[in-house]
Amino acid sequence: MTTKLERHGRPRVSCLPTLLMLGALMPGLALAAEFRSGDVVQIGPQEVINEDLYAFGRVVNIQGTVRGDLIAAGEQVDISGTIEGDVMSASARSRISSPVRGSLRAASSELLVSGPVGEDAILAAGNLRLTPKAQVGRDLYLASGDAHVNAPVMGELSAAAGTLTLSAPVGQDVRAEVGTLRLNEGARIGGNLSYRSERDAQMASGAVVAGTVERFDPERARGRGPFLGLYFWARSLIGLFALGLLLVLLSPNFARRAPAMLRQQPLPSLGWGAALFVGIPIVAAFVFLVGLLLGGWWIGLFILALYALAIALCFPVVGMLIGRWLLERFHKTGAHLGVALLVGLVLLTLVGLVPVLGGLVALVTILFGLGALLLTVVQSRQPTEARV
Repeated sequence: MTTKLERHGRPRVSCLPTLLMLGALMPGLALAAEFRSGDVVQIGPQEVINEDLYAFGRVVNIQGTVRGDLIAAGEQVDISGTIEGDVMSASARSRISSPVRGSLRAASSELLVSGPVGEDAILAAGNLRLTPKAQVGRDLYLASGDAHVNAPVMGELSAAAGTLTLSAPVGQDVRAEVGTLRLNEGARIGGNLSYRSERDAQMASGAVVAGTVERFDPERARGRGPFLGLYFWARSLIGLFALGLLLVLLSPNFARRAPAMLRQQPLPSLGWGAALFVGIPIVAAFVFLVGLLLGGWWIGLFILALYALAIALCFPVVGMLIGRWLLERFHKTGAHLGVALLVGLVLLTLVGLVPVLGGLVALVTILFGLGALLLTVVQSRQPTEARV
């Protein structure tokens, strides 16, 4: 089954069920968006997209102008044109050097932002760099292993990072939970600085904090700390394992096909997952508001309930893929799905305990898992002879 939405400028038939569903729930959505996918998605310097753009591929390169919002996902995302709406991006590596008139939401292993952001910025990355040209018009929220903020922030800065280096002005308060906090010469905080860390901040002589400076020790569970942590980890593992087993028992074929789909089509899974992650809450909110006027408001809540269930199912699906891959490395190719599920979930939940990294892994798991679930459902609805 192919999953590319566009070839020679026209959508493929295999994507019509999804597009029709979205169009039925929110009539203006399909008409106000353009979809691009493929190995390389390129928007040239002279190209203008007069609506929202959904771009999914191994490489996404946006050099032109997007009048609406941009939703992009891929291995490499480069945005150097002009985005008049919001940007939502998920990738392994990302460079954003263009002006973003709205808000920026990006998750990446390596993220470089060197263009101005008109409103808020919510960033999650292993390595994060904001250059002096990347002024943030309102608030900045970040989660990173190593973050360098060299860009002025007009509003507040909230951060969770292994190392946070601040070298630019922040208009209001700074709140951070960090391993190491550095305030370089250009750091000027217009409000208060409060941070949670085991060590004092490293402040250059030219760094200025207009308000108060408070350091808090990291919260530690007292007495039964390790046991309490083990309890919460075991509880999450048991819950996800039970959900995965329920899927295996109720629909074993689907439980096998979903991880296989993710393995065969990782990039389409990531692309569709990002679209669903962002789009479904919007659709649910629209249906809820329309339902308040015309009746049937509960349908919006039902959509959100299905959305929550799908997000929970992402972890067993990705867990089964990881577990099977690990078992194959040890020549255990005939292992039961339940064994693969348990092995994969143990690894996922253990990684989830790591600060910052755990959140990034959870986000990536959800994006890949949602896309794989959708593609598996679409494939299962096709006639048997049409599947490849």
